[in-house]
Amino acid sequence: MVSLYVGSTSGYTGKTLVSMGLGSRFQKDGLRIGYMKPVGILPLKIDQTLTDHDAWRIYRALDLKDPLSEICPVVLTQELSVKSYLKDVKGLMPKIEKSFEHLSINKDIMLIGGYGSIYTGSFLDLQGLKVIKRLDSKVVIVVKYEGEYIADYVLQAKKDLKERFLGVILNKITQEYMKSVEEYVKPFFKRKGIDIIGVLPHDPMLGSITVEELNEMLGGKVLCCHDKLDNLIENFLIGAMQVDKASEYFKKTRNNAVIVGGDRSDIQLSALESGSVCLILTGELYPSEMIISRAEEKKVPLLVAREDTYSIAKKLEKLSVRLRLRDKSKVARGMKLVSENIDFPLIYRKLGIKVT
Repeated sequence: MVSLYVGSTSGYTGKTLVSMGLGSRFQKDGLRIGYMKPVGILPLKIDQTLTDHDAWRIYRALDLKDPLSEICPVVLTQELSVKSYLKDVKGLMPKIEKSFEHLSINKDIMLIGGYGSIYTGSFLDLQGLKVIKRLDSKVVIVVKYEGEYIADYVLQAKKDLKERFLGVILNKITQEYMKSVEEYVKPFFKRKGIDIIGVLPHDPMLGSITVEELNEMLGGKVLCCHDKLDNLIENFLIGAMQVDKASEYFKKTRNNAVIVGGDRSDIQLSALESGSVCLILTGELYPSEMIISRAEEKKVPLLVAREDTYSIAKKLEKLSVRLRLRDKSKVARGMKLVSENIDFPLIYRKLGIKVT
C-alpha cells in the first residue's frame, strides 16, 4: 500500500477537485483506494457523525464504504479552535494515525486530502509537513496558477518535502496564462528537476453557482423570473461606475451577475440590456416597475438583498474562492478534466504502482 497526499502551498487551490479526479481514475484503473482528510475545517454532521464538507463530497463521489467516522478524524470546530489556543490539545495525531491504519487495510493506495497548505496546522501540532511524515506519504502539490512567482513556493515545497515530493499540478490556468506556462514555467521546472504532473485549464463552470444557490446564501428575495433560478453565474461585477461605461464593462464578461444599489435604475437597465444573467439589488431597495418589467422580458432574475453593495461584494469575494462541487454535473465534469490533463503513467511510475 502506498500513500499519496494532495497538498498545496496556499489555500483554495482546487485540492478537492484534484482528489476527486485522482480517486476516480485510480478506481477505473482497478486500484483499491481509501481516502481520508486528516483535518477538516468545514464541519458537517451526517447522521450524528461529525465530518468535513469536502471529505463528505469526495466520500460520496467515489462511492466509498469505509466508516464515515474514520474519514476525517479531526474536525476543526469552534470549540476545538478555542481550546487549542488556551492549552495544548493532546491525542490528535494518534487519532489520525489510528484512522489511517484502519482505512489502509486491503487498499492499494491511500489518498490523503490536505487542508489549507502543507504549512498549515501548527497551532494544533498537526502541520501538514508533520502529518505527511507520520503517514509516510508521497506528495503532489496543487498550485493555482496566477503568474510566474508561484515558482518560489514550489521550489520551497520541494526543498521541505525532499524525496517525498513527486511533482506539481498547475491548476485553474486561464487562457491568458497558458502561453507563459508553456514557454517559461514548464522549461524552468524541468531545469530544476521538478516534474509537472498535470496542467489543468480554468473551467468557469466548475466555479459557477446557480441564482437559487446565490439567493439562499444572501438571504435575499426573488422579485421575478422564478423559472430562471437555475441560471449559472460565473462572474460577479459591481455596478458602481458611470452609466456610459457600464454597458461595455458588462459585455466583456459572460454569465455575470451585477451587484448594484437598488436605487441605481440607470445601471440596472444597462446590465439588463448587456446580457447579465442576474441582478443583485443591495440596500433592501426595490426597483421601479419599469425595471421589473424589462427584467421579465429579458428573463433575468432580480434579487433584493439587505446588505449594502460593499458588504455583498466582500461576501461574494470569499464565496468565489470557496465554491464547492455541489451537483453531479460539476463533479463529473471536474473528474473528466483531471483524468484528461494529469499524467497518470508518471504518477504510477513515481509511486511504484503497476497498472495492467
